[in-house]
Amino acid sequence: MKRHRRRGCDDLAELARNILKGKDRLHEAVGRAAGGLLGLLGRPRIERVFAQELARRIPLPVDAKLSAAARGLQIAGLYVCIIGSRDLADCACLRDVLRVEGQERLQGLIQGAMEDWRGLPRRMHDVVTDS
Repeated sequence: MKRHRRRGCDDLAELARNILKGKDRLHEAVGRAAGGLLGLLGRPRIERVFAQELARRIPLPVDAKLSAAARGLQIAGLYVCIIGSRDLADCACLRDVLRVEGQERLQGLIQGAMEDWRGLPRRMHDVVTDS
Protein backbone atom coordinates (compact mmCIF):
# COMPACT_ATOMS: atom_id res chain seq x y z
CA MET A 1 0.00 0.00 0.00
CA LYS A 2 1.39 3.38 -0.99
CA ARG A 3 1.25 5.98 1.75
CA HIS A 4 0.19 9.49 0.92
CA ARG A 5 3.01 11.98 1.34
CA ARG A 6 2.01 15.00 3.33
CA ARG A 7 4.62 17.31 1.90
CA GLY A 8 2.66 20.15 0.49
CA CYS A 9 2.13 20.18 -3.22
CA ASP A 10 4.84 17.77 -4.40
CA ASP A 11 2.40 15.42 -6.13
CA LEU A 12 0.57 18.28 -7.85
CA ALA A 13 3.86 19.81 -8.97
CA GLU A 14 5.01 16.48 -10.40
CA LEU A 15 1.73 15.97 -12.25
CA ALA A 16 1.92 19.49 -13.71
CA ARG A 17 5.53 18.89 -14.82
CA ASN A 18 4.50 15.63 -16.47
CA ILE A 19 1.69 17.36 -18.37
CA LEU A 20 4.13 19.98 -19.65
CA LYS A 21 6.72 17.32 -20.54
CA GLY A 22 4.01 15.40 -22.40
CA LYS A 23 3.20 18.53 -24.37
CA ASP A 24 6.87 18.87 -25.31
CA ARG A 25 7.03 15.19 -26.32
CA LEU A 26 3.97 15.65 -28.51
CA HIS A 27 5.69 18.53 -30.32
CA GLU A 28 8.83 16.43 -30.78
CA ALA A 29 6.74 13.59 -32.25
CA VAL A 30 5.00 15.94 -34.68
CA GLY A 31 8.38 17.30 -35.77
CA ARG A 32 9.84 13.82 -36.27
CA ALA A 33 6.78 12.79 -38.26
CA ALA A 34 7.12 15.80 -40.57
CA GLY A 35 10.81 15.13 -41.10
CA GLY A 36 10.17 11.44 -41.64
CA LEU A 37 7.46 12.10 -44.19
CA LEU A 38 9.77 14.30 -46.24
CA GLY A 39 12.43 11.59 -45.91
CA LEU A 40 10.01 9.06 -47.39
CA LEU A 41 9.40 11.47 -50.24
CA GLY A 42 13.13 11.57 -50.92
CA ARG A 43 13.61 15.23 -50.02
CA PRO A 44 17.10 16.52 -49.15
CA ARG A 45 18.23 16.44 -45.53
CA ILE A 46 18.14 20.24 -45.20
CA GLU A 47 14.44 20.24 -46.13
CA ARG A 48 13.71 17.42 -43.68
CA VAL A 49 15.47 19.24 -40.83
CA PHE A 50 13.73 22.51 -41.65
CA ALA A 51 10.32 20.81 -41.80
CA GLN A 52 11.01 18.99 -38.55
CA GLU A 53 11.91 22.20 -36.71
CA LEU A 54 9.01 24.13 -38.21
CA ALA A 55 6.47 21.43 -37.35
CA ARG A 56 7.90 21.08 -33.83
CA ARG A 57 7.36 24.79 -33.16
CA ILE A 58 3.85 25.17 -34.57
CA PRO A 59 1.25 25.51 -31.79
CA LEU A 60 -1.05 22.52 -31.54
CA PRO A 61 -4.77 22.77 -30.73
CA VAL A 62 -4.26 21.09 -27.33
CA ASP A 63 -1.36 23.31 -26.21
CA ALA A 64 -3.45 25.93 -24.43
CA LYS A 65 -5.55 23.33 -22.62
CA LEU A 66 -2.53 21.34 -21.46
CA SER A 67 -0.74 24.47 -20.28
CA ALA A 68 -3.86 25.70 -18.48
CA ALA A 69 -4.32 22.32 -16.79
CA ALA A 70 -0.70 22.31 -15.61
CA ARG A 71 -0.86 25.90 -14.38
CA GLY A 72 -4.16 25.20 -12.62
CA LEU A 73 -2.57 22.28 -10.77
CA GLN A 74 0.38 24.46 -9.80
CA ILE A 75 -1.86 27.23 -8.49
CA ALA A 76 -3.93 24.65 -6.57
CA GLY A 77 -0.68 23.29 -5.13
CA LEU A 78 0.35 26.77 -4.07
CA TYR A 79 -3.00 27.09 -2.31
CA VAL A 80 -2.37 23.73 -0.56
CA CYS A 81 0.95 25.05 0.71
CA ILE A 82 -0.59 28.31 1.90
CA ILE A 83 -3.50 26.73 3.79
CA GLY A 84 -1.14 24.09 5.18
CA SER A 85 1.02 26.90 6.63
CA ARG A 86 4.04 25.50 4.85
CA ASP A 87 7.16 27.50 4.15
CA LEU A 88 6.62 28.85 0.62
CA ALA A 89 10.36 28.50 -0.04
CA ASP A 90 9.66 24.73 0.02
CA CYS A 91 6.58 24.94 -2.24
CA ALA A 92 7.44 22.99 -5.41
CA CYS A 93 4.52 24.50 -7.33
CA LEU A 94 5.57 28.04 -6.49
CA ARG A 95 9.17 27.34 -7.54
CA ASP A 96 8.03 25.81 -10.86
CA VAL A 97 5.70 28.70 -11.73
CA LEU A 98 8.29 31.32 -10.78
CA ARG A 99 10.97 29.56 -12.82
CA VAL A 100 8.84 29.43 -15.96
CA GLU A 101 6.50 32.40 -15.66
CA GLY A 102 8.20 34.88 -13.35
CA GLN A 103 6.78 36.77 -10.39
CA GLU A 104 4.66 39.24 -12.36
CA ARG A 105 2.91 36.47 -14.31
CA LEU A 106 2.40 34.48 -11.09
CA GLN A 107 0.35 37.30 -9.61
CA GLY A 108 -1.87 37.33 -12.70
CA LEU A 109 -2.33 33.55 -12.52
CA ILE A 110 -3.28 33.71 -8.85
CA GLN A 111 -5.73 36.54 -9.49
CA GLY A 112 -7.35 34.57 -12.33
CA ALA A 113 -7.57 31.45 -10.19
CA MET A 114 -9.21 33.38 -7.36
CA GLU A 115 -11.84 34.70 -9.77
CA ASP A 116 -12.44 31.19 -11.09
CA TRP A 117 -12.70 29.77 -7.56
CA ARG A 118 -15.14 32.51 -6.51
CA GLY A 119 -17.47 31.45 -9.31
CA LEU A 120 -17.08 27.72 -8.62
CA PRO A 121 -19.98 27.37 -6.12
CA ARG A 122 -22.36 29.00 -8.62
CA ARG A 123 -21.14 26.75 -11.46
CA MET A 124 -21.46 23.66 -9.24
CA HIS A 125 -25.03 24.67 -8.42
CA ASP A 126 -25.74 25.10 -12.15
CA VAL A 127 -24.37 21.62 -12.90
CA VAL A 128 -26.43 20.01 -10.13
CA THR A 129 -29.66 21.72 -11.21
CA ASP A 130 -29.07 20.88 -14.89
CA SER A 131 -28.74 17.16 -14.11
